[in-house]
Amino acid sequence: MAPTDDNFTIIAPGPSDVDQDGPALVGDPDIGFEGLRQFGPTLVHHTQLKVRENIRNQNFMLVDSPGMIDSPVSSGGMSNSNTTSIMDRGYDFQGVVRWMAERADVVLLMFDPDKPGTTGETLSILLHSLGGMDHKLLIVLNKADQFKKIHDFARAYGSLCWNLSKVIPRKDLPRIFTMCLPVAKNNDDSSSNTPGDISTTEALDQRALADLHQTRDDVLAEVMKAPKRRIDNVITNLHDSVHLLLMHAVVAEDVRSRYSKRLWENRAQEASSVVLGMSMAGLGIYFDIPPQFTGGVIAATVLGVGGMRWFNSSKLKDVEEQLLSVEELSASFQRTHSQEVNDADEYYASVWQRIRGPLHLSLSRTGLGDFPSVKKGELQELQKILDDEIPKLRRLASPSHHGKEG
Repeated sequence: MAPTDDNFTIIAPGPSDVDQDGPALVGDPDIGFEGLRQFGPTLVHHTQLKVRENIRNQNFMLVDSPGMIDSPVSSGGMSNSNTTSIMDRGYDFQGVVRWMAERADVVLLMFDPDKPGTTGETLSILLHSLGGMDHKLLIVLNKADQFKKIHDFARAYGSLCWNLSKVIPRKDLPRIFTMCLPVAKNNDDSSSNTPGDISTTEALDQRALADLHQTRDDVLAEVMKAPKRRIDNVITNLHDSVHLLLMHAVVAEDVRSRYSKRLWENRAQEASSVVLGMSMAGLGIYFDIPPQFTGGVIAATVLGVGGMRWFNSSKLKDVEEQLLSVEELSASFQRTHSQEVNDADEYYASVWQRIRGPLHLSLSRTGLGDFPSVKKGELQELQKILDDEIPKLRRLASPSHHGKEG
């Protein structure tokens, strides 16, 4: 297990160099990290702020996450229990990364040449924490100038592509950037180089090295555009959130309505039995049939309806359990979004992957009998935001719109 920093380090510009520990950072209402309290004291004590005066760009702060590695502890190895290959950090690491990434305007996911995407924690973060953030996620193969041969670079690049394909449900992988630290050449003595110069010269020829520096500049350019991308990312986040809420509401209403239909069928059945029994008892009274018959009919009706209610309640629990199964929830999604499923819409598929777990948890905790219904007008309001309001915001934020105003 390689040594790595285990803190979330926030680096911010300021008039002088100042360090703050996690409790002070989270307790400051003006910085914006008080929401980290929800992840518990262990995370708070693994967070720190470093204010530095010599940062060139004053318009944003950087968040450096802990390195992602796999624990050497595994079943049959150092431990006799069936433990996972990923060590528990003492807090919800995936949740913290997602919390940070949702508020960031650019996310850089760095891979080292020696382990290009092979750590389980990295792939899990990419799958569970960074899903739906393709618009601001840059995948970077770091230290690209350390390869001694082009063949080694190609093998690492191919290995990274292979590992990413396991967790990115798309036919085409996103662009993979490369990053390196440029080494200044010693003009005073061209025959003598620093160790960094030697390794760089042996790794790639000058043309390839120039290409590496160009891709490095591309990454830097994307980072420097973060302040300008802020409004675009806010609108994108709104668009994404409304899609999540709308799909959650539509599928939940489909499941709830099917349960409600079965519930009302049972109640109608019970009510019919009560009406039939009372009608027979009334006929007995009308035709002066002995009261023993009328009393027997009423008693039989009460017992019959009570037994029917118990039986229906038991069956209704089975129906609820079935409706909340993964298979039935997926069937509800396919039924309510049949057009998108037929079109093989990858965006809707990714949204469904993200809400399926929370939807199941929400429905299970509340119970289908107590889950509130969703009105048609409410769904139409959400759809109106997607169809009208968000495009209007996009037009207002577009550079062409500002050009016209100027």
